[in-house]
Amino acid sequence: MDPVLIPIFHTLAPVLATLGIAIIPIGIIWIVKHHQFRMKELEIEGQRLAGPSAQQLAAIESRLAAIEAALSLPPPRNALQERASLLTGPATPEDAAAPAAALRTR
Repeated sequence: MDPVLIPIFHTLAPVLATLGIAIIPIGIIWIVKHHQFRMKELEIEGQRLAGPSAQQLAAIESRLAAIEAALSLPPPRNALQERASLLTGPATPEDAAAPAAALRTR
């Protein structure tokens, strides 16, 4: 090591130590705040992907009912019961003996 650099290192050592000690709390605070921010982002994204809550669905249903009542639309048809006949297989001789009301519906 060059003897000329030794006094420079002796003057820079306290400055570098002070900077190092000052940077540690700043780094810790930055890491904590960044973690909190990222957790909020993930929570909001999870809520968005999960879909509407039960209260939101109830509010939407009540608004839809109010709109339908204002427009005096006919009540909605039960599409599942209308499609029940399409869900059964082709008729067989054993099915001809069974009554049509015995069809299984959900």
